[in-house]
Amino acid sequence: MATAYIPESDELWKECAEWLTRWEMIRPDHEAHWSESTIADFADILRDGVLLCKLLNKIDPGCIDLKDVSLKPTMTQVFCLRNINLFLKTCQSSFGMFDLFKGAMLLDPSNIHEVLCTLSKLSRTEKALKTGIPGFSIPKVKIREEAYIFQSLTEIIGSQPPSYRDSGQSIISIDSAVTNEEIYQDLILVRCAIEQTQPQERRDFVIRELLDTEKNYVDLLNKLKMYFMVPLQNQMRPEDHATVFHKIKELYEIHSAFLVELTKIRTNKNIMFVLGRLSQIFQKFKERFLIYGSYCANLTRATNLLQDLCNQDYGFNETVIKHEKEVNNRRFKLRDVLFVPMQRILKYHLLLDNLTTDEHNEEYVEMDRAHEAMKDVASYIDEVVKHSNVINYLQDHIVDWKHEPEMNISSYGKLIKDAELKMKAHDDQKTRNRYMFIFDKAILICKAQNNQFAFRDILNIMEYHVEEIHNAAVLNNQGDSNYKFRLVKNGKQITIWAHTLELKEQIVWAINEAHDNIRPKSLAHTDHILELTTFANPIQCMYCCKYLKGLIFQGYLCQICNCAVHKECIQISGGCGVSPLRLQASIPNGTSDRDPLRNQLWYVGEIDRSTASEKLIRRENGTFLIRRNRDSTHSHTISLKWSGRVKHMRIKLKIDGDIRKYYLSEFKFFSSIEEMILRYENYSLEENFDSMADDVKLLYPFHQLRAVALRNYDAIDRSQLSFKEKEIIIVIGKDGYKEGWWKGQTEDDQIGYFRVSFIKLEGEVQFD
Repeated sequence: MATAYIPESDELWKECAEWLTRWEMIRPDHEAHWSESTIADFADILRDGVLLCKLLNKIDPGCIDLKDVSLKPTMTQVFCLRNINLFLKTCQSSFGMFDLFKGAMLLDPSNIHEVLCTLSKLSRTEKALKTGIPGFSIPKVKIREEAYIFQSLTEIIGSQPPSYRDSGQSIISIDSAVTNEEIYQDLILVRCAIEQTQPQERRDFVIRELLDTEKNYVDLLNKLKMYFMVPLQNQMRPEDHATVFHKIKELYEIHSAFLVELTKIRTNKNIMFVLGRLSQIFQKFKERFLIYGSYCANLTRATNLLQDLCNQDYGFNETVIKHEKEVNNRRFKLRDVLFVPMQRILKYHLLLDNLTTDEHNEEYVEMDRAHEAMKDVASYIDEVVKHSNVINYLQDHIVDWKHEPEMNISSYGKLIKDAELKMKAHDDQKTRNRYMFIFDKAILICKAQNNQFAFRDILNIMEYHVEEIHNAAVLNNQGDSNYKFRLVKNGKQITIWAHTLELKEQIVWAINEAHDNIRPKSLAHTDHILELTTFANPIQCMYCCKYLKGLIFQGYLCQICNCAVHKECIQISGGCGVSPLRLQASIPNGTSDRDPLRNQLWYVGEIDRSTASEKLIRRENGTFLIRRNRDSTHSHTISLKWSGRVKHMRIKLKIDGDIRKYYLSEFKFFSSIEEMILRYENYSLEENFDSMADDVKLLYPFHQLRAVALRNYDAIDRSQLSFKEKEIIIVIGKDGYKEGWWKGQTEDDQIGYFRVSFIKLEGEVQFD
């Protein structure tokens, strides 16, 4: 009689892990080799199918085109299944293998032993063994023992914290496919080595790499345009041409202008100025770089169409090959080169990270601002691609739309979770296998049919609630373990079974998350009237100034004041009509909504000298404002209350071509007004004015925000602010420390930095 399966004593999966290590698919120090690792940990690394597809390609190079693999599929089970099915299909077609595991077994996993058996067969195929890498054998176990194996694995997985969301990794990660990185290295980086002079400092090298690689990238875009886009126009239908070369012309124009800006700083020897100017350039182009969202979202469609055209039209294929030879001696195909722009846009924040200096250096804030801006751009692009891939895939693979043939998947919102389940409606005598897609606004129920999903029903998610059934797993004769719950609407119910406790918890969580997306609990902390909204154009959150991400239902729009926020920013978004970052309400006098200073607490827009004096004279010493002078859009003045009087200091501007230098005296120049203000919040203005005392600083911005602490916090260094829950904090700055930290003052006049998430804003402080 078979004994119960005990993970700690099992060696079968460990043999498979050793085999994968011999093939260099997992590292020798991978967690699968740790002494405390379990079969559940091992199943996790196989579950999305990516490693399996890469394994086949390593054993038999070219048997799978990695561009057909969803390399970051954790966002949806559909893409995991697609990878697994591609693996199984290739095992049959290229390796002559049959009697393989079923795709769902790996996902649940309902029988990891069958997966191990398939991998054992693969390890002993002729193609695998001819490399000299030995395979491994796994004895077939009986059905009853398989049931114990499954039961034990379910317990292991069920005992671990469920991972409801994706891993957080980028779907368009630059290291997702070795071939793409090799192409980028060859076409963009390799020529950097021809520079004769060697930089002495790490930052000099990074700046040089940025400039040289940008030049190479612009050259590549120009070749794409001149050698492919233009000459192939007459051989392609207009719609096909527009798809394959989507946004190439625009990318060339943007990066040509970007390169011109970068080239201007190349010869400047002042590293402080160079870093400040670099920050300005990246922030200037940040919004234009969002075009990559559209480019990357279209990339799969473009490369697949190009491959189809080459396969169908011999003459067209020969023309493409001819131009590939002219450009790079056909080292890389046009299809491969189209991936380089995606690689490039994701390099910028990595390069800037190498330039972000010690946080105590003066240039830190400017470089950190540029670094965060490009991280935000990369995150925006990632979400656009993710949503586009899901929408396009489901739109193409869901069939039999009987009731709503014109329905667009995107109208249901973002896909939160999908899974194969068993369902039984209250008026149906039969339990049915169904595939469930949980979106923000609806639950789509389908029947899986090969690689398609036949529409069966759609539920308005807000009309249903989850009713838990607290039952233990029941092991039946087939070794299936079922965990169930109910969806209830007005007394009617649908009973749903999941194969594992983990899957049940994920489905219940997803439904509750959808409810919270439509009516967030955090609305109780604000009087904004917020609704989940799809924004047609890129828009920034009024609270954190980061982009709302994705293509659909990116965030929330207030129906009263039209402010836009992320879901996680609702709780700390302040009151309706009072914008904590001064993006919508209380816009300074004469200030355009594109004025780069409009969000600053110290900025008041266009007012005259006497008005500034009148506003400041009743405020405490150290209070200051920045005002725009009426004689010029680019002329500004600092007005500061000190020693009972108001002093006005004109900010001078020196323009050298396209380079701007701001200064109070020629003692020190700054690349932006923000950089200047940050300096004199921490250092005395005495360095510019001999008549000033050595303790004169810009201490308190004219506009200040009132906040309430949401929790206790004990500072861990001298720069931070300690406070108690419900204590009043006055916000007096938003820069100068770390991303996500603001500067505040408590009622006992303690000043320091704190995490923004630790407070709730109540509005702007009103001064008499």
